[in-house]
Amino acid sequence: MTNQHSIMQPTGEVELWLRRYECWFCPSEWIGFSALLEHLETSRCVKEDRIRTLAFECPEYGFYGNRLTDPYPFFCFQCHAQFTQISALFYHVERNGPCSYLLGDGECLGNLRDFYIEYYDCPGCDSLGY
Repeated sequence: MTNQHSIMQPTGEVELWLRRYECWFCPSEWIGFSALLEHLETSRCVKEDRIRTLAFECPEYGFYGNRLTDPYPFFCFQCHAQFTQISALFYHVERNGPCSYLLGDGECLGNLRDFYIEYYDCPGCDSLGY
């Protein structure tokens, strides 16, 4: 099963339980970590494909993820759904109750989210210089 839903498209309802995230490189704000990741995956603020490859540098996720050469390198550990982009996996988990525990502290996607945040809190890391 794959998810090709565009995260940045309005869904008709506001997900009030999702935290807002600011982009580290431009003055934009996103509802849910998945939306911020999609913004970054589109090479608006970081080098092309960096968000995708960075996921596999996180020890807690990279060890378990599929290889980047696979057509669907990202998957949900709970329901085994597969995704082409890491943002689509986060979107799925943010909005799917049985899978949402993966965002918790100490869980693979919670650790990956923290890894991205820690990595990009360092000024100048992979920035395109906007």
